[in-house]
Amino acid sequence: MGRHPHRPAADHPEQARGDLLALLAIADRGIALQDEAVAALRACAVPGEPDGAAARAGGRVANEYHRLWAASLDFAPHADPESLERRLSQLLLHHCQVLHHAIRFAFPKYRSARLERQRRSVVDLGPPAEALCAVRDELAMWLTMR
Repeated sequence: MGRHPHRPAADHPEQARGDLLALLAIADRGIALQDEAVAALRACAVPGEPDGAAARAGGRVANEYHRLWAASLDFAPHADPESLERRLSQLLLHHCQVLHHAIRFAFPKYRSARLERQRRSVVDLGPPAEALCAVRDELAMWLTMR
C-alpha cells in the first residue's frame, strides 16, 4: 500500500470523505485530460515550425492542470508533504509544467540545435501519467475503506 492520505480529526469523518471524493474527481479529470495533453505535446514536437494552434491547445490544457492543482490544495490543507493528497497535487503540477515547457520549446525567441532536440523529445507525459492513475486508484481504495 502507498502513502496514507492525511488523517483528519476523528470528529470530522464526513469532511474527510468529502475531501477524498473531491480529490478523486480532480484525479479523474486530470486523467481524462492526459490524451489532450499528449496531443498538444506531439503538436509542439512536429518537425519544422509548429502551428500556433498547438500553443493555444497546449496552453488551454496546461491552464486546466494548473486549475486542478490549485483545487487539490484546497482539500486536506494540512496534509503532510508526503501524503497521497500532496502527491496528487505534485503530479498535476508536473503535467502543467511539462506542457508549458513544450510550448516554450516550440515557440522560442531564438532557435538552436539543442533547443530543437529538446522540443522534439517532449512527446508524452512520461511515468507521471501512470503515477497519476495509481494515485487515483489509491484514493478510490481509501474511499471504499472508510
